[in-house]
Parts: sequence; C-alpha cells; structure tokens
Amino acid sequence: MDKLEDLISDSELDEVFGEANFGDRTHRQIIKETLLKCVCGYHAGSTATHIVIKLHLVTPQWNLTNKGKAYLYTACIN
Repeated sequence: MDKLEDLISDSELDEVFGEANFGDRTHRQIIKETLLKCVCGYHAGSTATHIVIKLHLVTPQWNLTNKGKAYLYTACIN
C-alpha cells in the first residue's frame, strides 16, 4: 500500500488548503476526518468538503473515489 505522501503530496495539500485554518489539526487530519464523515454518511463543513473534492478524493455527489478509499485506508492503518 502507498504512503499518504505518495497519494497526495504536501505541496498539493498546501496549494488546496491555501489560507484555510482548522486550528491545531494538520491538513492530513482534516482530510482523514472528512473522508470518515463521507463514508459514514455524515455532513462535513463546506471548506473541508471542497478541499476533498478538489483533491479528487470524493465526488461532488459525496461518494468516495478509488483514490479517496486508498487514502482513507492508508490513513487508518498507520
């Protein structure tokens, strides 16, 4: 299985997150939490939702993509 950095680079995260501020949580924590909300059928905030859509981890219809599934699996086992 890939490392998280192989699926989404730190530079990609910096570009997509821009000036978004989620307090003391890292970009990767936000991604993981947002994908978990998606898979569980919960709502996520609009900024986090737009970020995971831009990263092609979820579809605009709020379904995980294959890339999103790989990212979430890797994030959960590490």
